[in-house]
Amino acid sequence: MKYFLPYWEDWVHADFDPISDTYSKGGFKNSIFAHELLETTPYDGILVSLGMFKLKLKLIKRNGKPSIRGYQNIKKYLRVPENFPVIGDCGAFTYVNEKEPKISVEEAIYHYESLKFDYGISVDHICSETIVVEKEKVKLFSFKEAKESKDKIKLFLSEKELELRRQTSIENAWNFLKLSKGKNFIPVGAVQGYTIETYLDSAKKLIDYGYEYLAIGGLVPRKTEFISELLDRLYKEFDTEKIKIHLLGVLREELLTKMIKYNIYSFDSASYYRKAWLRAAQNYLGVDGKWYASIRVPDCHNIRLRKKILSSGLSFPAIEKMEQKILKGLRDYDKGTLKEVDCLLEEIMNYDKLFFRDDFKEEKYSKLYKELLESRVWKECSCEICSKLGIDVVIFRGSNRNKRRGFHNTLMFYRKFRALLEKQPTKVVY
Repeated sequence: MKYFLPYWEDWVHADFDPISDTYSKGGFKNSIFAHELLETTPYDGILVSLGMFKLKLKLIKRNGKPSIRGYQNIKKYLRVPENFPVIGDCGAFTYVNEKEPKISVEEAIYHYESLKFDYGISVDHICSETIVVEKEKVKLFSFKEAKESKDKIKLFLSEKELELRRQTSIENAWNFLKLSKGKNFIPVGAVQGYTIETYLDSAKKLIDYGYEYLAIGGLVPRKTEFISELLDRLYKEFDTEKIKIHLLGVLREELLTKMIKYNIYSFDSASYYRKAWLRAAQNYLGVDGKWYASIRVPDCHNIRLRKKILSSGLSFPAIEKMEQKILKGLRDYDKGTLKEVDCLLEEIMNYDKLFFRDDFKEEKYSKLYKELLESRVWKECSCEICSKLGIDVVIFRGSNRNKRRGFHNTLMFYRKFRALLEKQPTKVVY
């Protein structure tokens, strides 16, 4: 089984200095990826969504062909070897609230081939039971219930509307397979559904069309029990040694053993990576297998935070002095020159209050921070990130630290995943 990391311009500055909080200019030219930063690449492949180019990047045509930051080859842009698999996805989540997909079959094929992806997933439409639309678009949809929220409406789609989305995905998969013949990528059929039976029916149709690799989509909001039952049925109904199955955006640790047993070929998820900054109490995965909260020390020079901290009534020089004292205290603790953490924790809490809402849970965070500091767990990790950053890897502050911590978390998961594979050999035919 292979683990793919979904890519969303996830790089950091190569020459970032945590002590001075500086890095050279140059943007992407000064970038470094996880697979370049770490000795062990913490994933078996990368999944790139065309939706990323719609929302974050622009594909600029050069000599009539799409170009990413000057590169016309996805692997050269990602700086990975030619034998490193890259999957292209249409990015259905970017238009889930629309009546129809915002990308055509022809457009997807054009980009997959032009940018030299190894695999390309057909254009699908997620059978999401709820969507959020502008008031003027409500009439386009068939729905069971509508709830108004500010200037938008939350719709609970009818079964008829969900079936329309499923049929759109099936029809697109058929056209995608026909038009992909002779192209330089392997077509992957996107399977959508809204019940176990509709997922199975979609999968059967795509296999009958001739697909040998299926990507099961729309599972992210589904309960683990639903996904588990779907896996049971997929394994029962189809020969998973002949038909490769990819689970889009799904990583449920409790299902990994079943996925291996059922010969699931691949899956992708960025959950371990994004927990580094999206969770309150689970930001750093220690080598002991436990999650720890990272210590929030916001940059007082951040323009977005300036108004908030100045409302405290303190002068900016005083706030800046607090910040620097905390950072020095944390590094002294890391070096062993500061033994007692209680005073340091009190300073951190007082600083945190300047940035958080009035309902800041001081007791909760103080306990979490103390648990992290007393564990010294970052010192037990020998990965390139923890070795170089030291305690800065567990400081919640800026994308260069936060993303590096995400890379570390991904490595921790990947090690566990590979160990699980070794314990439970499968019949996967590569």
